[in-house]
Amino acid sequence: MIDNLIIREAKFEDVSKITMLKLQVWLHTYATDGIEGEYADYLVAEITPKKTELIIQNPDKKLFLLEKEGRIIGCYQLDFDTLCPNTEINSPELSVLYLSQHFHGKGLGKFMLKHAEEEILKLGSDGIWLTAYYKNKQAIAFYQHQNYMMKGKCYFEMGDSQYENWVFWKELKN
Repeated sequence: MIDNLIIREAKFEDVSKITMLKLQVWLHTYATDGIEGEYADYLVAEITPKKTELIIQNPDKKLFLLEKEGRIIGCYQLDFDTLCPNTEINSPELSVLYLSQHFHGKGLGKFMLKHAEEEILKLGSDGIWLTAYYKNKQAIAFYQHQNYMMKGKCYFEMGDSQYENWVFWKELKN
């Protein structure tokens, strides 16, 4: 673990830094063979300062930042207005858990995930779900190691393509 870390809710003055972190992590994770047109079109439309502002404004979403000495190195987002593809699950979604690759392997993903789980419990829910791209072996192993159970599949649509994602869920206890 690294010293001088805090997790806090995002504010409007964080918008450009959040946007850059999300772009950095997304490209590192998914554009492993380079940047193709479909990816570029998606990122230009979806990971924008305006969309980040809308997330911060939305009372059904909570965006938290992991900071080291005032610099954003990670973020996570809880969505309370998203329906799980597995209709048996009625819990908030962890829609984003991003950590700059420069800080992987230090326990910080687990640190953010535990914080997210505690937030969910504080807000009165007893479960959390998420989706992970089925080829993202690092993420899948991470969530399974944190006792998340696979509960189905769904598809992320980008451009004319569909990408298989696995649905994970965890029951939370005080």
